[in-house]
Amino acid sequence: MRRSLSIATLVAVVALLAGSASAQNRAVLHGCAKQGEIRFRAADGLRLAGHRFGRGKTAVVFAHEARGGACQWIPFARALARRGYLTIAFDFRGYGRSQTPKRGAWSRLPADVIAAAKLSRSLGAKKVVAVGASMGGTNAVVAAANARTVIDGVISVSAPTSYGRTDALAAARRLQVPALYLVGEGDEGFVEHARLLYDATGSADKRLEIMNSAQHGVLLAAEQPARSLIEQFVAAR
Repeated sequence: MRRSLSIATLVAVVALLAGSASAQNRAVLHGCAKQGEIRFRAADGLRLAGHRFGRGKTAVVFAHEARGGACQWIPFARALARRGYLTIAFDFRGYGRSQTPKRGAWSRLPADVIAAAKLSRSLGAKKVVAVGASMGGTNAVVAAANARTVIDGVISVSAPTSYGRTDALAAARRLQVPALYLVGEGDEGFVEHARLLYDATGSADKRLEIMNSAQHGVLLAAEQPARSLIEQFVAAR
């Protein structure tokens, strides 16, 4: 049986993920991209906002981490757009320019990923890859498990096995699409989470890469060779 996470590690994980929505919103740089602003709705009608770049038959949907927003992913989204992909970086409900939900709707973050994926298909994409950092990775895994005909691959970067009421570990068992898990070896606590998610993943096409880095989430994704692994995964769809 795999050794449980230590109390100290769990405290560190909770501390990293903690913070009110208002505090997290202060980390979002509004107006980070002047062009490509989009508005769309989740399945429950909530209004979401983001940025769209490029066009192509393959789309990449970027889901941000807890202490940030769509702006975190803009440089990567623009870079992939220049390579012939349709890219969408969006703000989860309650973040950035997206609508703040009423009590009880906060647990529906995977629906926001699915909504962005469906928007990509309405814009002409035939394949969609969901890329999520930390909290975004947790919700991207659940979204990919719940929307098998909409999302064709998922990349989880530094994601915990659960976030709030979102249980990615349970969802991973239902995954049938290719999955890539990235984590920095110095990112305390999250290596174990990545291993657990990888082991639980039901898809035969799965990969775990523990990078020589102490960075977390979007900062890890921006480093080489993590960035190259993401690009290779997207190109293979």
